Amino acid sequence: RFGRRRETRQSAIMMLRSRLSRVVAAAGGLITVGTIDRALAPPVKPLSTLAAASAIGGVRIYQYDICPFCNKLKALLDFYKLPYETVDVNPLLKREIKFSDGYRKVPIAVFGKGEEAVQVNDSPVIATQLLDRIDAGRVVPSAELACFRSPAAMEWAKWSDEKLAVLLFPNITRSFSEAYQMFGYVFEVPHFSLADKWSNQFVGAFAMWMAQGKIKKKYAINDERAALREALQHWMSEGVGASAFAGGDAPNFADICVFGCLKAIDRTSAYKEIMAETSIAAWYERVGSLVKPGGACTSRQ
Repeated sequence: RFGRRRETRQSAIMMLRSRLSRVVAAAGGLITVGTIDRALAPPVKPLSTLAAASAIGGVRIYQYDICPFCNKLKALLDFYKLPYETVDVNPLLKREIKFSDGYRKVPIAVFGKGEEAVQVNDSPVIATQLLDRIDAGRVVPSAELACFRSPAAMEWAKWSDEKLAVLLFPNITRSFSEAYQMFGYVFEVPHFSLADKWSNQFVGAFAMWMAQGKIKKKYAINDERAALREALQHWMSEGVGASAFAGGDAPNFADICVFGCLKAIDRTSAYKEIMAETSIAAWYERVGSLVKPGGACTSRQ
């Protein structure tokens, strides 16, 4: 009985398509038959998280845990609940990325495994690759992803790379003690030896502290804390505005990028100060409740 009903329904659809096609032809072809076919076709649901992850391929991010560009990528993956792996790179020796010829920076993303593995460098390029794979893997409907990566969202994402991330460095290295505090993360990396941990925290912190003045001069930064507060207030007033997110009722790519930048410094006194001295805390908590960094991560090394 169920089979007869399905056959009857299919016959009715075929008859309707035929009649509509004749109407279209008589009307001069203002509507294509393909449009009719799409209208009558059953809706296609997005893939489940596991199926989408399979369609996208495995993702491994080589990172520093305090890198804002790395945290942006992890936030994007976590937002869409896509599993990934991270490998913390030794900032001094960089043994973990010795496979990378001619490119010694992080983040580096490797899609797939074995002979089919593809290396992608530089966070904007990696982010574009991820977004394209999310689209191709049908993690979300294409129209929804188009809003997520709208031209305005991409402009703010660029701002987060070129303006906000640049301001973070001098704010977390104002003194040796602040830089030393920042490098405390190395003691949480399981595969670093004790010698690696101590040498990275001391030498890394000293090098960052010594470079602070050069960075300020290069980017014409006078008062780094005031410049960071001003940038964050600009984001809140012009980027987010009166909405819950820059994307309106839901985060867009700009929200994810700015959140990722700030997540990179959440262990520092600078982070505590800007949360207390600007209006960004409520927005940051809203995004954080949806991103939940690390929640989708399959392994951390």
